[in-house]
Amino acid sequence: MGGAARVPGSGWYVAAGALAIGGVFAAAGLVAWLVLTWEDGVQFLAPGRQALTLKAGNHVVWNDRVTVFEGRSYRSPREPPGGMQVTVTDGGGASVALRSASGMSYKGMSTERVAIMQFEVARPGRYDIVVSGDFPPRVLSVGPDRLAAVLWTVFGAVAALFVGWGAGIGIAAWAFIQREQAREAAPRAAGATVTAGDAREASLRQLTMIVYVLQIASIIAGITLIAGVIINYLKRKDVEGTWLESHFRWQIRTFWFTLLWFGVGLALLIVVIGLFVLMALAMWLLYRAIKGWLELEERRPMYA
Repeated sequence: MGGAARVPGSGWYVAAGALAIGGVFAAAGLVAWLVLTWEDGVQFLAPGRQALTLKAGNHVVWNDRVTVFEGRSYRSPREPPGGMQVTVTDGGGASVALRSASGMSYKGMSTERVAIMQFEVARPGRYDIVVSGDFPPRVLSVGPDRLAAVLWTVFGAVAALFVGWGAGIGIAAWAFIQREQAREAAPRAAGATVTAGDAREASLRQLTMIVYVLQIASIIAGITLIAGVIINYLKRKDVEGTWLESHFRWQIRTFWFTLLWFGVGLALLIVVIGLFVLMALAMWLLYRAIKGWLELEERRPMYA
């Protein structure tokens, strides 16, 4: 038996939002895991000997060229001193092979580090590191190589955001289109005539929805914001004199204010406040796009 197709309810929008929020929480969880499991390493004064308890994996010997150790500030050259020798032995006295680690660096709140060398620990346990040579005292440190963990965390967080937000946006867009098609089909089912103007408005409504989708997606992939405003300017004449013109004006203003505050946030990244400006901008952009989408769903103009 045939029957009318079921129209997606508002619960689909809730599901879409839950997926998007889930992606954010998954990404935040990965970053939190990295922060909570982060190890700064063990500092010691060289020349000298330091006993270490190390886990299996790759470890790095750092030159803490700018740091504070045991209440005293140290500032040393970036390059290790000539004649410096470093040996690492395990609990049985066997030497551990050392490799070059040039190019790696780290900058924290009060410490600047440059990698000197690295070595692989096959079995966890006690290890001794001895640094010898004729040079003024400087601070070195030994810690696990976190590069792979950082890369996997960044990749996983970005993937979680793309999957969560992509699925959420896709479901919300599908629900919107299905609901719009059901509204368009209702007059035909009742025997009413659907004019070319009605069909044109329906097409422009879907185009307006696509721009809102692109604006939301730009929080993760910024280039989509530009794609959205290009659509606005190309199709601006088509919506003149209709209620959709206010939505285009809302979207164009969203783009230009976003661009302005993004520039301000980038300029202020040299201080902490820039990060908060960019975070606030992302929330504002999300608010503008969702508010416009909801008004479009109800077929209401903006600025009413």
